[in-house]
Amino acid sequence: MKKSPAAFLVLLALAGLLSGLQAAPAPDRFDRTKAHIDALLNPRLKPEALPTKPANPFLYSGPGVALAGPPGGGPVIPAIPEPTANTLADDDQILAFCLSRIRIGGQVQRGGRAHLLINSNTYKETDLIPVRGNTDVVYYVRVVRISPSEVVFGYNDAVLSLPLKT
Repeated sequence: MKKSPAAFLVLLALAGLLSGLQAAPAPDRFDRTKAHIDALLNPRLKPEALPTKPANPFLYSGPGVALAGPPGGGPVIPAIPEPTANTLADDDQILAFCLSRIRIGGQVQRGGRAHLLINSNTYKETDLIPVRGNTDVVYYVRVVRISPSEVVFGYNDAVLSLPLKT
């Protein structure tokens, strides 16, 4: 059997056609992994632009003021108004209000003088106790007298005595 150049050319053409008809190349086995990496890394590489004037997180908004909704237009959570106390009209009401805010922890003798542990601080007679009101108002209540069974507090002309637990 003699090989002819025409048969060789026909076989070569068929081989070229068969190589063109082969199945598409198999997908890269790391395509899914690359897509996952891109999904996690792209927000870091190309972050969203910040607002031109960001909201001030330290801004105090009064009671009953509705706050802006969350970014992105999600559901707006209604602001719950803070309960407002009645206005304190006289010294007796202010003193009663302030004494409801303090916690007496005990009594200590220091240097021969009686001291009270109030809100984790020690106070002796004639000391002033700062008590924060409902707003930014600070009231100063005076310790008038300390005895083993009671303590007397004062605010301006108002005086109130509280019994001490023994």
